[in-house]
Amino acid sequence: MSTCVIIPNWNGEELLKICLPSLIKQNFNDFEVIIVDNGSTDGSVSYIENNFPDFKIIKNKKNLGFAAAVNQGIKNSKSRYIALINNDTELEKSCLYYLVQSAKVHSEVGFVAAKMLNFYKRDIIDSAGDYIDIVGHGNNIGLGEKDGPKFNKAEYVFLVTGGGSLFKREVFDKVGFFDEDYFAYFEDADLCFRAQLAGFKGWFEPKARIYHIHKATASKLGPFVEYLQFRNMTLTVIKDFPSSLLRNNFNWLKIILVNVNTFRYLAFQGFLWQAILAEFYILANLPKLLRRRVTIQRSREVNDQYIIENVRPKKIKFFN
Repeated sequence: MSTCVIIPNWNGEELLKICLPSLIKQNFNDFEVIIVDNGSTDGSVSYIENNFPDFKIIKNKKNLGFAAAVNQGIKNSKSRYIALINNDTELEKSCLYYLVQSAKVHSEVGFVAAKMLNFYKRDIIDSAGDYIDIVGHGNNIGLGEKDGPKFNKAEYVFLVTGGGSLFKREVFDKVGFFDEDYFAYFEDADLCFRAQLAGFKGWFEPKARIYHIHKATASKLGPFVEYLQFRNMTLTVIKDFPSSLLRNNFNWLKIILVNVNTFRYLAFQGFLWQAILAEFYILANLPKLLRRRVTIQRSREVNDQYIIENVRPKKIKFFN
């Protein structure tokens, strides 16, 4: 098959009942499906086996996280194109076709973002590609905005979400797989950033449409999400931001100030322990992170200005 669809799953049986039938209805049929189950206890595996016997299932004994699960799927596929789909999505019937066509047409592109829309309010954007700003905050382009002409233009984007996108295999061959230390959150931003440094570009394809139940899985993780988001944002800055980006307009100082302010915010929201653990992880693993940084920055193939122009500015606000 030219394309492999990889779906990580953790106790998502009810979500799979929406997602998997939409794959069967695709008007593009040159694809296989690998579902990586992270130790589900809700009947997910039985549902897949009984209703979709042609789909391959990798069964983990425990929840290894998004990054590790997706990596397992990639390594168990030989397809040229890897479509990453969250279990909390529904694909329009031409979605895979348009993702693959975009990848074929644009040789310089390593990854393609679908237009993701709110599952319940289908004229509201969930993601039209992703971005990262100069302090490390990442988010979805257009999140919460009404769909319209400005989201119907196919164009370059810096990042794509791991929940509704397609990657060329050469991206993984050149820059490696998702960083499993992330577990979940920002692992897609990290991979795309590393790929951009290595010379690949991202593309937004608005004809490929996916409807997303926003944070359907995240809601099951509770305070652990706060820990992951705070920690992984910092991981990405340390590993991926070129020195010129850190020096530009005193961005390094802004990053430190935002880190302090985020710690304060989490503490006041009742997540003090999660904030402390995130900071401790960074300090304890700093030598390893700096070694990874050296490897990533040495393999860079784009100039500094390209990265500076594609990382969004950030207005710093405190105590809001």
